[in-house]
Amino acid sequence: MSAPGYPAFGTNGIRSTLDGITPDFIVKICASFATWSSAKQVLVARDTRTTGELVEGAVASGLLWGGAQPVLLGVLPTPAVEYLSKKRGVPSIIITSSHNPPEWVALKFNDEKGVALTKERGREIENIYESRAWKTSTWDRIPKIIRDELAINEYKQVLKKECKNALKEIKVIIDCGNGTAGKIAPYVFKELGAKVITLNAQEDGFFPGRNSEPTEQNVGDLIGAVKTMKADLGIAYDGDGDRLALVDDKGNYVLGDKVFAIAVDIILNEMEGDVVTTVATSNIIRDIAAKHGRKVKYVKVGAPYIAEEMEKGGYATGGEEVGGIIWPNAHPGKDGILSSIKITEYLASTGKKLSEIVDALPKYENVKIKIPFGNERFGLIRRMQEEFKEREDAITIDGVRIDFEDGWCIARASGTENYVRVFGEAKTKERAEQLVNFMKDEIEKYKLG
Repeated sequence: MSAPGYPAFGTNGIRSTLDGITPDFIVKICASFATWSSAKQVLVARDTRTTGELVEGAVASGLLWGGAQPVLLGVLPTPAVEYLSKKRGVPSIIITSSHNPPEWVALKFNDEKGVALTKERGREIENIYESRAWKTSTWDRIPKIIRDELAINEYKQVLKKECKNALKEIKVIIDCGNGTAGKIAPYVFKELGAKVITLNAQEDGFFPGRNSEPTEQNVGDLIGAVKTMKADLGIAYDGDGDRLALVDDKGNYVLGDKVFAIAVDIILNEMEGDVVTTVATSNIIRDIAAKHGRKVKYVKVGAPYIAEEMEKGGYATGGEEVGGIIWPNAHPGKDGILSSIKITEYLASTGKKLSEIVDALPKYENVKIKIPFGNERFGLIRRMQEEFKEREDAITIDGVRIDFEDGWCIARASGTENYVRVFGEAKTKERAEQLVNFMKDEIEKYKLG
């Protein structure tokens, strides 16, 4: 698989640095998006990164060139934009690298339903870019730019509407990570009745407080604050607010798959339908769904695939093991801010401690490794998929996942790094390691193909 010579669509939009996503490229890819969508208007929002205004200008120019009117929303969380896309029935472009380091630049594209574009749909835009087949405006028909930085209030109202019960003086520490969540999350929590303490709430594209990804290693200050201030929970968001991490009342970091599981349990008590998740997600989700008599539908890794499947109907929720969860009553995208409100509401209304809820979840151990490979990793995985596709215990829609009675393992080719990623999960660490070794042996069989 050869690289196309420009930053291509990945699992969720286009990502690179300014060396790759140049203003010239941005103008042309956004003109291609305007041509592809045939939209009269396109919403445009950005995160807090230092490159935001530079990229925003190029995005607006590309849309104008392609005949679409840019509606500039300013700094806004990704879930807010997806909500507004759905509500207004217009596509959108979000300038955000989410959890990546501050020097990264990215464009996320949504259709008029607020559904993020998959890699396959993105390829249609790339075809327009490659063939230079974008439509262009003439001097006398260039649309005017609209600025609508008060649109955040519409999202604020939907967050408050989705919370049915007051947060009853619950004490929460919110780490906004210098990202977009700081514009809205602390204020909504306060208005809902919570006692709020904030960390890194100021907008700063250098992310001086912590790295944007809310991993356990990056949220040490939040963990310490929860312990010192005896808070009911701590919440950390990534740079664009579509993912969250939690710290329980004892100061324990809660892994993303457990955050997802807690949310699934809440949603399935409220709604009918099954659950959509990726092939790399813990069996905790399957167990929670089974408790409610529901099923799990597995899709490729990447939020757009989850949202696209959910649009088919029949699903109560979807999400990823990294703490990205969809609340379809609000909009079709992952929403870390709404997730944090709904989980906090559950704690307030039941009187339960977050640590108690986490302790009651099914217990699994997992092992994750990555094996160095060049571009031949894609051919390797294709050969393995061909071999395993007829097995009833195998899922080959994205890599190769093998399910056993006591666990599962998966091998996937990384789309961005020269690795094959191997995960194993079971009830014990020893068994998870055995499953990883099983998959490593299978890789050895097929790597020379």
